[in-house]
Amino acid sequence: MPSDWKSRIIRMTEHPAARASKIDASFFPPASKSLLAEVERRSGFDIPPEFRDYLAVSDGLEAQRGEIWPILPLSRWKWIDDLRAVPVPAFRFGESPRFRYLVFTDDSPTIHRHDIAGAEVEFFARNLTQYLEKIFRGEG
Repeated sequence: MPSDWKSRIIRMTEHPAARASKIDASFFPPASKSLLAEVERRSGFDIPPEFRDYLAVSDGLEAQRGEIWPILPLSRWKWIDDLRAVPVPAFRFGESPRFRYLVFTDDSPTIHRHDIAGAEVEFFARNLTQYLEKIFRGEG
């Protein structure tokens, strides 16, 4: 069954806050299976299924004309396993002018954000869908 990520995200760009802030969406060709396998091999962790599903549709998501990267191209994801920086290993997968976004690799892959100007990592969304909804409402 084909994923409906693109149509769902396009609907998110129609939210009044997204329109007011001109938060658009640009998609890319799908991530290759070999790149997915390489990222997982190097980290030793599987990319969460919801992210894998999205990456099969588009390798990255650019918004607000490059000001926001809700989902970086897979080649730009960063693996973080320094437990002094994060409580569990994580992939840094997105960024905005103020925040970097992380998906934790534990049993419940939640999304957290790191304020670039600060040191704290805080909970942001319970899954990729909620994360994207918040980004397109201007909450990120």
